[in-house]
Amino acid sequence: MRLFSIMMLGFLGPLYGQDVASGWLNVVWGDSQPGIEFETFVLYSLTMEDGRQMKLDLSDDLIAASGGIEVINSRFITVSGVLSNDVLVAEGILYELDPAERGGAVSGPQPWISIPVKFADIATEPQSQSFFSNMYGGSPGQLDHYWREQSYDIINVVGSQAEGWRTLPQNQTFYVPTPGSGSNANLNALFDDAIATHDPFVDFSNGGTGGFQGINIMFNGNLDCCAWGGGRFATIDGVSKSWRVTWEPPWGYADEGVIAHEMGHGFGLPHSNNSDMDSSPYDSPWDVMSAATGHAVTDPTFGRLGKHTISYHKDRLEWIAPTEKILATAPGIYQVTIDQLALASTPNLRMVRIPIQGSATHYYTVEVRDQVGNYDGNLPGNAVIIHEVMVGRTEPAWVIDGDPIPATYSNTEGVMWRVGETFEDAANNITVRVDSATADGFLVTISHLNCSVSAYQLALPEWSISLDVTDLIDLLNCL
Repeated sequence: MRLFSIMMLGFLGPLYGQDVASGWLNVVWGDSQPGIEFETFVLYSLTMEDGRQMKLDLSDDLIAASGGIEVINSRFITVSGVLSNDVLVAEGILYELDPAERGGAVSGPQPWISIPVKFADIATEPQSQSFFSNMYGGSPGQLDHYWREQSYDIINVVGSQAEGWRTLPQNQTFYVPTPGSGSNANLNALFDDAIATHDPFVDFSNGGTGGFQGINIMFNGNLDCCAWGGGRFATIDGVSKSWRVTWEPPWGYADEGVIAHEMGHGFGLPHSNNSDMDSSPYDSPWDVMSAATGHAVTDPTFGRLGKHTISYHKDRLEWIAPTEKILATAPGIYQVTIDQLALASTPNLRMVRIPIQGSATHYYTVEVRDQVGNYDGNLPGNAVIIHEVMVGRTEPAWVIDGDPIPATYSNTEGVMWRVGETFEDAANNITVRVDSATADGFLVTISHLNCSVSAYQLALPEWSISLDVTDLIDLLNCL
């Protein structure tokens, strides 16, 4: 069964009088070098059936109406809007979606291939083929081990491989006018020429199995500001699909945390953020999809490693089992045990989701993080971490900071909710109280009510002397 969906800003109706294009939507995120710059870019494009590409301008509202970028990324869609300076400013999205495909689940083997390429005018080979091959290994610090631990063994990268260096047909500045700065690297030309350079020696169909799941393109010189990760629709060795792709300058593969971050974009994950309202999404050390190398465990070979991603992202990828989470939709008081997110298995919860005013696209997530494991061992602390999620926002999940002025980098006590502390959203009658520590997490009480009970809580000591029936009824109506 297929579901037919159309999302329009302000109205539902025909597409007459608008510019219309159909094709496969791909999203690519650009990430500046950690600790050097704090720029980020998100590029939307449509690959049409004749191979032409069109740049898109998608608003947060339109993305939210479609269920989030994770739902429509890499799908065949029809976009209506206004074409301006070769960019289609979208006003509506039309697409078909199988109900089983909602949410962007990723499971099973996910083999990637690394293809190192040299610019025609740069001869250096920063790393060896064996380095790139070993990066996919199954020992701690290597990517197969990392993605197994990250996903609770739901995915792996078994079958991944790395090729030797090949030389591109053009000099660096043909592809990258200003190496090391700007955002004008020609990612399409870099992709096309890298594939063409390796294709005589590589079966990208992976033996007719549908192709490698992803392609890491390793360059021997800088691109523009950034390393890039996301997707690209292409037909390679008879396989037509949206390929997961990363474009990595030398600093990108010097720290495996950057590779993990860009591969995360390949899996469709956006950035997360903190709550300081600046333009940088790299200021939350709780997520490999934010500060990729911040508070990282360091490996002598592969540098700063990736940490775990947050519960919102794991849930979107369907790595958190239904028994490991609750959706606190019904008003009430919930007392739950939440275990730290990196734990390999748990009889308790990994996350709680609390809708804000009943919304399916605006809610809080509650998780526990600890300084444990192969990848989370250098986190800022052991605490309950809360995110506010707004689906459609460029960075949907923002970590909550309880300090009056949110920190510019979220490794402070304000974001770590400890035993005896309570987060309160008074406007929406939501509280999260950390009651006590457990062996692997915390006992947490969540109040999600229809009205404020603070006045009744203050009056409780007096009720043992003189019960006010009206107050009791009002309190029960809150629940």
